[in-house]
Amino acid sequence: MMEQDPVMRDFTTMILWSWNQPGGKKPESNLQALKDAVRDLCQMTTQKSAGQKSPLSGRKYKSKDISVAENLERVKFTIICEAVLLVLSGKLDKLEEENDGQEE
Repeated sequence: MMEQDPVMRDFTTMILWSWNQPGGKKPESNLQALKDAVRDLCQMTTQKSAGQKSPLSGRKYKSKDISVAENLERVKFTIICEAVLLVLSGKLDKLEEENDGQEE
């Protein structure tokens, strides 16, 4: 498992702490950011080159490839934050209620 950068760890702690304060601003999730990050993660895990550059040309093997080394932390952090925001905002509860109503 990759160790989290200390700056990101401190930032994560600060954000999670601020959301739980009484009278704090209600968090809003960004569903598009969550979907984009999940698509990036899927792209990174299915591409053959891991986004590395070709040793011969110095360019990426494919233009759509995403560098895993440069982007994995950002993508993971985005997915985690947006998922937490989705739960804290109450939107996930609404989606569950809608799904429960459709199953009956």
